[in-house]
Amino acid sequence: MGLFDVLKRTTKDEDWEKQTKLQNWNDIVYTRKDVDMDDPVQRREYINSCLAQMQEASDALNALEDEYNDVTSHLRDMEEIDALPPEQRAEINECAQKILDSQEQQEKFNRRKSRMTDAEFEHMERLQSDAKKGAEKLAEAEEYQKKIRNDLKRLDSEHEAYLFQEDDILTAIENSRRLIIAIGVSLVLIIFFLMFLQWGLGLNVVYGFMVTILLAAVAITFLYIQMTNAASDLKIVNKSISRLIMLQNQVKIRYVNNTNLIDYLCLKYGINSSRELTDMYDRYLKERKERAKVEDARKLLDENQKDLVYMLRHYRVKDPDIWVHQVDALLDHNEEVEIRHSLNVRRQSLRKRMEYNRDIVAGNAKTEIEDMARQYPAYTQEILDMVSRYED
Repeated sequence: MGLFDVLKRTTKDEDWEKQTKLQNWNDIVYTRKDVDMDDPVQRREYINSCLAQMQEASDALNALEDEYNDVTSHLRDMEEIDALPPEQRAEINECAQKILDSQEQQEKFNRRKSRMTDAEFEHMERLQSDAKKGAEKLAEAEEYQKKIRNDLKRLDSEHEAYLFQEDDILTAIENSRRLIIAIGVSLVLIIFFLMFLQWGLGLNVVYGFMVTILLAAVAITFLYIQMTNAASDLKIVNKSISRLIMLQNQVKIRYVNNTNLIDYLCLKYGINSSRELTDMYDRYLKERKERAKVEDARKLLDENQKDLVYMLRHYRVKDPDIWVHQVDALLDHNEEVEIRHSLNVRRQSLRKRMEYNRDIVAGNAKTEIEDMARQYPAYTQEILDMVSRYED
């Protein structure tokens, strides 16, 4: 964009701002300065634009009149209510107070921080028939789970003890076997030594043979008995270990089955423990009572609203339904004054807009068409025909 274009655009903007300050845009100014009335197309377009403005203004006027009548009717209803005798007004106020109490109870319920969500409530509603039994069953399963774990720990401890005992017995048997071998080897060496003394040196070693053989026999006999007892103990320990392994397997099966039961119950109720289920069930019972109270309050609210509408209609209030949504104005004078003021402001605004559209329908646009008919008598019939079609 060049400098000349910028200056030209700026000048046009300044001219437009000056024009808006001097001209009242609410005033409809008709001008035929740039319209060639001898041109049939331009003439019809101009007349149609005037008729279209009249039609638009007429439609707007009808809507505004309906709104104006509603506002006026509402103001008259307020006057009718204010003019009621004290006894009748007291009945209306009592009914309005009941409506407010029911609404406050509902609002208080909705503001609760501890309330259950609809999803949680519906979930517990489906399961409420067996939730209590489910909580008891889950608590029993959890308690049984603790006992099973204790049994497994005890069996594991006993198993470890028997394994240590088995190791000790095997070690004792192995030591006895080595001692027997050592005694046998020593006996052979001693015999060879005694034979050397007797045959090589000519010494009498009969008693040496006797003592050696006796001691060897006693030692081997003692070790053999010890090995026999150890073997017997080993059989007993092995049987105990086998018995413990079978008990552990049985307890592990119980543990797996009980764990699966706990997992299923938690999945069924959407919780992690029996305490959580019990807490949720208690909350559900409390929530159900509160929702029942709110439902009763809602029914009572509906009844009171119907009673209020019936009474107001009986007392010649034209639009009683609207008072159901503004019961505060029946009890609070300041609220009533604010509503009355708001209605008066709205009615003034509607009256101004109605006058504006009347000026278009019966004033400016109509005057413009009549003026064209006078200035252009040759087209009078054509103008009248177009106006006639518009009115039809």
